[in-house]
Amino acid sequence: MYHRNQIQVVAFTFLNFLCFAYGIIQTIYDWQATGTGGPLKAYNVAITVTIGVCTLFLVFATCKLAADFGWEMYRFLGADLDMRRMHKGYEILITLLKFDVFFFVAFAIQMFTLVDTTDRTTIAFGNGGTVGRQQLLIGLSIPASVILLALSFFGVMKEKRFVTLFVMTCLVAVEPYFIYELVYLHRPENKARFINSMKYLTFFIAVTMVLVLMTLFFMVYCFRNFGKGLLISEKSRITAPRKPFEIDEDPIEPESSTPLGSKNGDGVPQQLMAYPALKKIQEQYHIQPSKTHPSCDEGHGNEK
Repeated sequence: MYHRNQIQVVAFTFLNFLCFAYGIIQTIYDWQATGTGGPLKAYNVAITVTIGVCTLFLVFATCKLAADFGWEMYRFLGADLDMRRMHKGYEILITLLKFDVFFFVAFAIQMFTLVDTTDRTTIAFGNGGTVGRQQLLIGLSIPASVILLALSFFGVMKEKRFVTLFVMTCLVAVEPYFIYELVYLHRPENKARFINSMKYLTFFIAVTMVLVLMTLFFMVYCFRNFGKGLLISEKSRITAPRKPFEIDEDPIEPESSTPLGSKNGDGVPQQLMAYPALKKIQEQYHIQPSKTHPSCDEGHGNEK
């Protein structure tokens, strides 16, 4: 809201929609499950319905805010279509990276916790110690994903080509890792281990894989736009002082209720004095009214 970011407002609504979908999956699974947890079913339904209602409200608010923020971005970037496309791709990429942080870490923590209690496959070290294979793999993926995403922010925001190429290579390698985790999760010998959380983990893996592909696509798009002026314009936008919208100074509305055809005390037609925004521009840039304007000529003629 503070940065008037149209893309992130839409992304926030999309995140609420994903939470609503996750709540539906959890509610359906709870109703199909047997055994304990009966008293919690009503709470799960209430939470899911509340998220759904809030999502509908956010969709309405997003439509209103997106139009206003889009106009603000037009005021900043102007009518340059290429610059606007580059800036929109950049904002989408930054938003996708924020989603990646959430889904990467959330999936890794869930798998790390579940594998600790289900997977007994170990790896032996030379000193006689052992550690779970999946636990080691997922435990290393948590700090690695955080570091990778931090490098992504740095490489894109500073237009560092080498760093961005390294991140894109890692993102290409991440997809086979998630495919491996998905296959491992649905192997017949592991279905009994993950029977209570298979649907949740599958949801997280599917969403994360789609986000990785989208992130890779927009990162390639932004990489091709390095050095075309977006970094300079973004710095100027961040460092520029923020002012509230001057709604009261709309050039369409007249400054006074005096009829436009009348003359003021100085003999100048009211038509020229009816737009305070234009008058402010003239005063700021020392612009003199054109002498060839017919209303001006009429005013000068009356004075003579």
